[in-house]
Amino acid sequence: MEREEALRDYRESVAGKIADFRKYMETYLLERAGYLENMVRTGMALLGEQMRRQEKEYVCYLYFSVLKTDLTAGKYRVLVQGMDMRWYLDEEPAEAYVDAGELFAPLAALKNALEEANRGYGGAVNRYDVYSLLFDELTLLDSMVCHALRYILRDWEKKGIFDGVPRSPYWILKWGEYRDKSEFLLRTDKTQRPGTAWKEELARAKRDPEAMVFGYWYRAVLTGKNPEKLDMRFTTMEECVVEDTAFSGCNMEGCRFPGSRMSGCSFAGCDLSGADFRDCSFEKTSFAGAKLTGAVFEAQSVPFLEIDAAQLQAVRIYREESV
Repeated sequence: MEREEALRDYRESVAGKIADFRKYMETYLLERAGYLENMVRTGMALLGEQMRRQEKEYVCYLYFSVLKTDLTAGKYRVLVQGMDMRWYLDEEPAEAYVDAGELFAPLAALKNALEEANRGYGGAVNRYDVYSLLFDELTLLDSMVCHALRYILRDWEKKGIFDGVPRSPYWILKWGEYRDKSEFLLRTDKTQRPGTAWKEELARAKRDPEAMVFGYWYRAVLTGKNPEKLDMRFTTMEECVVEDTAFSGCNMEGCRFPGSRMSGCSFAGCDLSGADFRDCSFEKTSFAGAKLTGAVFEAQSVPFLEIDAAQLQAVRIYREESV
């Protein structure tokens, strides 16, 4: 059998196994939220110990990376890195490894299945072809883990998940391939910006569609400007005053508003799936036509919100005593 024909036949024969893996991983990760949180917590504890050994003062950039060389060697672990403001020019990044055997168990099973299906091709399909398919699934797995962790980690301050790692007021956490494609999990910037920053950022977002994704506003007064159809996913407004602002048709999935006060605001037509409004107060604020699937509101605030019965069925009601 010619290599091209053999490779095509092999890919067709394993397509069902790959499809089953993709379908299974969604449920698998949802059922292991606690495991994922503990993996990050453990990684931060180990990284903090390494920082103390290196006498490293602080970090700005935190990375969780899966090394392909580890996977080929059958090592199911995650590399955790901490770098200062110099980023990749940091000559002494702090590094630690976290065991992730449970996370990668389905990927290991898929690897075994792909290798088993490779028998009988007489070398026309080789080890490289097997790992090429496996690494395609690793990219998907990385993306799925990122999506889960963005929500799992949103209570990181209350839970003290990163307390063992000295961080600068500005820091980010990313997950992805080592020095390659990676995705944001968290971005924190607890520095107060000038009053003109809100207007400037909105103007920049018209030129750069992702300018406000993972934005962070701390103790700011945000007023008088009306964002329209902007991508503001996973933006945080912490201890902010948001007044007389209409967020019209914006994508605000996963946004957080801890300690903020909303007055005279509208979220008409916005996607607020998974948004977190705990510790947020409202006055004359409308959510008419907004998508609120999985959005979190405190029980005492719900009677004062302009949301209809259908939206109420989609939100999550937070009660302190139930946590």
